[in-house]
Amino acid sequence: MLAIAILCALQYKLKNIVTQTHFNLNSLAAALVTDSEQFHREYLMEVGIDALTRSIKSAPLDCDIIENSTISFIKKRLTLLPGTAKMNREIYEIDTLRAITGILRTVELYYDIVFVDTNSGKNELTNKILEDADLIVVNLSQNKNMIEEFKLNYKFPTKKVFYLFGNYDSNSRYNVKNIFKSYGFIKSKNTAVIPYNTEYMDALSDGQVIQYMLKNIDSQKDDSNGHFIKEVKEAASKLMEYAGAERRLIHGFHD
Repeated sequence: MLAIAILCALQYKLKNIVTQTHFNLNSLAAALVTDSEQFHREYLMEVGIDALTRSIKSAPLDCDIIENSTISFIKKRLTLLPGTAKMNREIYEIDTLRAITGILRTVELYYDIVFVDTNSGKNELTNKILEDADLIVVNLSQNKNMIEEFKLNYKFPTKKVFYLFGNYDSNSRYNVKNIFKSYGFIKSKNTAVIPYNTEYMDALSDGQVIQYMLKNIDSQKDDSNGHFIKEVKEAASKLMEYAGAERRLIHGFHD
């Protein structure tokens, strides 16, 4: 999600906001900031989803409230809405469930694309976000059992769905060409891949993902990062084309 969002900010000059609904694995800030320790609990209580959840209870959200609750990068074309700092999962989920639709519908007024990384599996908060999303991006792996489980247990009959294969290995028996043959709902037009790339994974861990993308965005195909960047560009292009006119609204990323 971050690779595509950053690419959209750098190459397409779109104003994007990224957020997540995870109670645990709250890792977006750590990927974007070298010294993620600055995102201590006291600071996170004053920004992010927690801040907007409190604000929306007392007054309608506006541009100033949203800007004061977020952290911007790349000339304000990439904005982070940090996740929760709450210690109690039940309280977080109850508060966020009540407020999330209002938050996202207001946020989308000020940004070209809203990227939301939802919790894996089925839960009430994830379902509410996916119900309101204009495009659902499903993160799959090259694992036959996982694809079969998704096919049996997840149905989005009224939604546009885009399939993204992360850590992609083109040498696998389950490459996208063979997946297209086996699963009719996964097609070239609604599918993209993000290959595994060691430098990118290290950049995520080191809080250097923006710097990595800036450094390598013009990489040629024979460079060590060229293939990765090429596929990220293609994924972003296909995703926006598939979303069509709705690309400026909410996109839910769902594992």
